[in-house]
Amino acid sequence: MSSLNTPRKFQIRSPCSTANIGPGFDVLGISLSLYLTIDVEILKESEQDFEMTYSGEGSKDVPLTPEQNLITKTALYVLSANGISQLPKPLKIHVDNPIPLGRGLGSSGAAVVGGVLLGNALGQLGLSRDRLLDYCLMIERHPDNVAAALMGGFVASYLRELDPSAMQGVPASESLLDIALSQQVPQPPVGIGHFIRLGWAKEIKCIAIVPQFQVATAKARAVLPTQYERKDIIFNFQRLAVLTTALGQSPPNPDLIYNAMQDKIHQPYRKTLIPGLPEILSTITPEKYDGLLGICLSGAGPTILALATKNFDEIAQAAIDLFKQHGQTCDPAPLYKSGTFEYDDSCSNIYLFCDPTTNKCNYKGCSNSDYIKNWNTSFRHIPTRCNSSSFCPDNNSQCTPLLSVGAHCELQRDDECAGSNAICLNSTCFIKGAPLGGNCGADTTVYYSQDADENMVQQTIIRDNCTDGTYCLGSTCVVSKPLNSACDQDRECLSGSCSNEGFCIQGPDVFHVIKAWLWGVLGTAVVVFVLLVLGLLWILHRYQSKKEHAKIMKFFGDNEEFSKYALLNEQEEVNSNRTSVLFLTTPDYLKSQALSTSHKNPSSMSLHQPKTRANQGQ
Repeated sequence: MSSLNTPRKFQIRSPCSTANIGPGFDVLGISLSLYLTIDVEILKESEQDFEMTYSGEGSKDVPLTPEQNLITKTALYVLSANGISQLPKPLKIHVDNPIPLGRGLGSSGAAVVGGVLLGNALGQLGLSRDRLLDYCLMIERHPDNVAAALMGGFVASYLRELDPSAMQGVPASESLLDIALSQQVPQPPVGIGHFIRLGWAKEIKCIAIVPQFQVATAKARAVLPTQYERKDIIFNFQRLAVLTTALGQSPPNPDLIYNAMQDKIHQPYRKTLIPGLPEILSTITPEKYDGLLGICLSGAGPTILALATKNFDEIAQAAIDLFKQHGQTCDPAPLYKSGTFEYDDSCSNIYLFCDPTTNKCNYKGCSNSDYIKNWNTSFRHIPTRCNSSSFCPDNNSQCTPLLSVGAHCELQRDDECAGSNAICLNSTCFIKGAPLGGNCGADTTVYYSQDADENMVQQTIIRDNCTDGTYCLGSTCVVSKPLNSACDQDRECLSGSCSNEGFCIQGPDVFHVIKAWLWGVLGTAVVVFVLLVLGLLWILHRYQSKKEHAKIMKFFGDNEEFSKYALLNEQEEVNSNRTSVLFLTTPDYLKSQALSTSHKNPSSMSLHQPKTRANQGQ
């Protein structure tokens, strides 16, 4: 008996894993505490050479023959590459797989790792972990999941660019397992992939929210573009560099990690495959959920991965609720919050409305304003605002043409009715200004609010379409009531004010409409006042101009006199040998004088004049 067929029992455990972790597309992986278990027994003797059983996820569809099952096919590949052509006999294998299939939790990676470990154990090959990774990467050419599942923990990995000669004779991963069943295949090159285990803060726990639908990895990769803009690549590189360090810091920084887990390489393109993904990634934030660190798509999806330090159930439930809103049947009947009459529906999501044609939640298609409270424009643009010939209904489904008189309108939505004098009463479009005795409509709405002492206050508002001085009684416009008449509503009184005791009164704070002629008088008075002010300013300007003109004339007149006087003084100086003349003027031009100094004046100083050569020679 060959040593390979020696009876023995052993168990192999291969964990599921999550990949990408936001910006680390095809780079980062984390092993999770959910294990694929393979119980193996090589029997001494048995009626069957091979027996395989399977329990857990996919048990009804998983093939159980060595040539078809992924785990045993992988084991056969490892054995074949090492010169062993078949499995030991008799062999009994039981696989228990709790890992959901096609959900982005590395179910195929766990199976490949389990198969490589199985081949290593059955063949007693004693391969190192690094060498086992080479075998895994020959089948699963993306290292993020298999490196995490094989090595455990938080792992970063990459594929090494090999020399073409090293890959000579090595078939593609898609056909490798089939070839291994019929012929010996070469061993994989050494060092196909490299990895490093990264730091992980002990406070951080992983939450996996698994929806009840699958997304094939091939389909998830098919939606990705073949080329990316440089800014998007830089965006991911920056966050990847920060994230790999931030997750190892204790205590973890929620703001740093949440923003570092953003991505522009794969998640934006996969939102069409995963209903609710944009809302989950944009609305579940550390600000709303204490303990949350970050949230992203797990692998190719549709599973959502959240990293947190506490409140795990609350965070998971928030994501579950959003998934439900996109997949469950909704009730299109409108809901109006009592007392406020704010529209709501069973979708309970700011971005969605319940489509009455399908009874499914769908994205809103129109808006009544350019701003919607709590709307995140980075996730989705605010829907189009309707033009003047259409309106956006309460459910924000799509712009709808204005309604004619008598048509059904939504609660107090006057803007849904066509015409400048239209009004919506009791969900029916009317025209305002029904005359005395004319047909009318009215609706009664009860509102609740709080006063300054936070006591609940009830207010009843009755609206109708009758002209001023009348109100709607039944379906006919009747004359409004005079002062001191019994009343139930302000609308019934000519004064427009019904007291709490139920009588028409002239309220001190009643707003009175100013007549048109009073507006005319007020406008005329304002115009006259403005003209008077302008006239006064013009008179003052003229007076000041004349005054300044007189000053200027005085100034130039004085200067002319000074000039004449200076000429006389110069003549006198020649005749009387005066030495200097000084002119003084005052700023107000009113006082001016000329002072002269003479050699005869004992208080004056003579100017020194140098002697000429002629004088020196005398």
